[in-house]
Amino acid sequence: MSSQNESQRPRSSIFDRLTEPIADRAREKLVQAEDRVRATIQGEIDAVGASIRRRAVQVRPSAIGFGIAALLTFFGLALMVTSAVLGLSHVMEPWLAALLVGVALVLIAGGFAAWARSRLPEGPAISIVRAPEPVHPAGDQVHPWAD
Repeated sequence: MSSQNESQRPRSSIFDRLTEPIADRAREKLVQAEDRVRATIQGEIDAVGASIRRRAVQVRPSAIGFGIAALLTFFGLALMVTSAVLGLSHVMEPWLAALLVGVALVLIAGGFAAWARSRLPEGPAISIVRAPEPVHPAGDQVHPWAD
């Protein structure tokens, strides 16, 4: 029994005794280098996050101001459209005035859309590549049992 236990247990050779301290030191150095790299990367991430938070705090009042301005502009334009409909309704039927103002707004929106499309930068050309038709290995041969 004891001979089997001794044969299963690896023998420590002189080479293992010489290289083991070097391997341990190398492992320690690698762990230290990994920790330093991890700390450096985490420091950079923290610095970027702090910078973004500072910038967001600085920009917040302006963003709120632009949001309020956009909302008030929307309501102002809606009131102008309403006043155009009400003004035209004194000359013609109210439904016809609303229809004319609606058509005018759609035409103006279409003009802006066409202008914006013409201002788009040229992108890469899209080419359609068709997949080759699959060819049966038997080719044009007809199955002998086919009618």
